Amino acid sequence: MAETADDAPSTLMETAPLDGMAETDADVLPDTFIAVPQSALIDRLVIHGSGGPDGSSRTAVMRDIFRMLGLLFRIDGSETLVGLRDDYHPINPDLPTLAGSAGADSHAATHAALAARLRRVLIQANFTVVTDDRLRQADEESAEVQARIRVPRRYYADVAFFARGRRRCQATRRYLFGLITRQRPMIRLRHVVVMIRFHERLPLPDWPLPRRVLRAWGPGPVVRPFAGKTVIKLFTDVAEADLNMLYPGARAVMRTRDKLMLGVPAVAGGVPIMLNILPALSVLAVVLATWMGFAAAGSVDKAALTKALAAMSALAGLGGFLMRQIIKVERQVLKYQMALTETLYVRNVCNNAAVFDYLIGTAEDQEFKEAALAYVLLDRAARPLDAAGLKVAVEDWVRRTFAMAVDFDITDALDKLARLDLVTRHADNTLTVPAPDEALDRLRARWHAEARDSAHAMAALGPSGAGETAGMDAANGR
Repeated sequence: MAETADDAPSTLMETAPLDGMAETDADVLPDTFIAVPQSALIDRLVIHGSGGPDGSSRTAVMRDIFRMLGLLFRIDGSETLVGLRDDYHPINPDLPTLAGSAGADSHAATHAALAARLRRVLIQANFTVVTDDRLRQADEESAEVQARIRVPRRYYADVAFFARGRRRCQATRRYLFGLITRQRPMIRLRHVVVMIRFHERLPLPDWPLPRRVLRAWGPGPVVRPFAGKTVIKLFTDVAEADLNMLYPGARAVMRTRDKLMLGVPAVAGGVPIMLNILPALSVLAVVLATWMGFAAAGSVDKAALTKALAAMSALAGLGGFLMRQIIKVERQVLKYQMALTETLYVRNVCNNAAVFDYLIGTAEDQEFKEAALAYVLLDRAARPLDAAGLKVAVEDWVRRTFAMAVDFDITDALDKLARLDLVTRHADNTLTVPAPDEALDRLRARWHAEARDSAHAMAALGPSGAGETAGMDAANGR
């Protein structure tokens, strides 16, 4: 079980999740994720690919090419979505576990098949794997939730994090009840996907000894809904230092500093009360013995009875003092847990099977953008380009056009063009693409092959328009 603690020498720090953070284009770190809205990218590529403003002779052909690219990627996406749903059905925690369902071995095999398929989709959507070293580093850091995060890792059989869209930003932290503010740099992630498989038999919570003893006398183990299941979550705008709060079951607990702030006053106030009570405890014991008939009635004089009453008053005061300290501890823990819950609430996009629809949409979006950029930049290149030259040309064009730094995935883009028969690699490693008219004919032929119909079926698609350009995008540009 991992716990994190904030080591900053300050009192409670308050950071609003969305306040005090400024972002500019220069703050976006190079990433394979292309965060340009699809419609804006198409408009600029049409102008660039047509060699002039909208209305030139090649404009209609270029828009038809983009429309066909979107439709073809939609076919691949719909088939992948069906496969993801089928793989996830036996291990979906949102569905009831049926009697006689598959055992642990079958769940592990199903999870492995789902993980392999989902990884391919995440790569297409330009997600990258968050390494174990980075996750361990998050255990030692904190950004927005200034509390120790306790992660019940003993529940997890397999853990995988994926992220995209890294950018720098500044967070405003408040100290001493807001009297002092400081700016702290941090890295934020645009999207994070968490996939965790739970053990078939989950251990009991790590309760204190009294609760464990009482639990042993109670009924049998509680049936937990996540046992043997796989939980998938999608978050947005998460600080890289707060990845550990995304684990299912993560809890905010007291920091060492908070324990000292509450414990030292408790000891300082409790010791004098105990010193006053101890001398009267013997007298109180005699009074109780007399009242219960274990001692003679005349053995307690009036002075001893007065001391006994004073001792009882002191004990009541001590009980009230202890109760007040317990309430303070519970209030502090509740405050941290509320901060954690509120942060997760505004960051959570969707869960479990609903994640697939979002990921398929954004994967189609990224596939389309990569293929469109590679084709247009090769078609309009002033000289033959190899893969490295095309990568530089695309990144430079995106930076000049949208003031955005991207790490263009040239290998994936060329693989897509090759699969669609839109690129030729020559002996000297230079690349060429067919002219727009020929490229459109090849894409139409591919569409007919996928749809197993005749050329007349294209009329059923209706006129092309901005809404049909790629037709796919539930996650367009987000």
